[in-house]
Formats: sequence, structure tokens, C-alpha cells
Amino acid sequence: MTSQQDGNEPSSPLGEPTEAEGTLSEADQADEPSAGADGKTKAKEKAAAVREHTIAKAKQATAQVREKAGHTAELAKSRTPEPLLHTAAQTAEHVRDAASRAGHLAADKTPDAVREKAVRAAHGAGSKWTPLLSAGIALLVFLLLRRRRRNR
Repeated sequence: MTSQQDGNEPSSPLGEPTEAEGTLSEADQADEPSAGADGKTKAKEKAAAVREHTIAKAKQATAQVREKAGHTAELAKSRTPEPLLHTAAQTAEHVRDAASRAGHLAADKTPDAVREKAVRAAHGAGSKWTPLLSAGIALLVFLLLRRRRRNR
């Protein structure tokens, strides 16, 4: 006969209670009136343990994704022909130069009042570099598209 047929709690084939059964028995204990505050304490401890376990798993998954991404980048770089890497580097340098020229041109043609407001906005942004960088990139894309349309 199995332990279920004997009227005992169900258990794993090794005779130990499974994790779900352990959780159910803890929940049953928390429902008892005598458990009261002790049940709440156990529930908080269990929640803290689950939270820590989840954080650990998330950190582990993040590390694995970063490792895999680095490996993939190295693999792609090793398989990319040298002339293509050289061309990509030249293109990136050209884009940086064009962006710099566009920025200087925009700064030269911007009225002083607008420039002062931009400086105040930049100081107000403080450590919020992401929105400021996004706005700068958007402006750069806009200027490059405008220039491209004009040259057609």
C-alpha cells in the first residue's frame, strides 16, 4: 500500500514531502487560529526567501545573456572580412564628422536667446543624460534627413 492509501500525507517516491505539499501544509498552519501572528511571520519569511531566490535567478540569467551576447559579438567580428571592418570604421568616422559639422552649423545659426534656453535646459537635465542624448540624436537624424532631401 502507498502512503496515500494509509491515510498519511502524500509524499515523493523517496518518502519526503514534495515542495508543493510542504507549502500546502504551511498554508494550512497559517489558517489555524493559534497560528495568527506566527503565520504572518512565516509568510513574510517565505516571501523574502522567494524574492531573494528570484533576484538570484534574474542575476544569473542576466549574466548568461551578457556572456552569450559577448560571445556572439566576438564570433560575428571574427567572421567579418577585414575590408568590411575597415569600411565600417571609415563610415563611422564619416558619420561622426558629419554630426560634428551639423552641430557646429546649428550652433552658429541658432539665435542667442534659443541657445541660452538650451543651455538652461541642459543644466536642468543634470544627471538625466538619457533624454538629453535621445533628443540630440533625434535632432541629428532630423538635420541629416533634411540635408539629404535638399541634395536630391
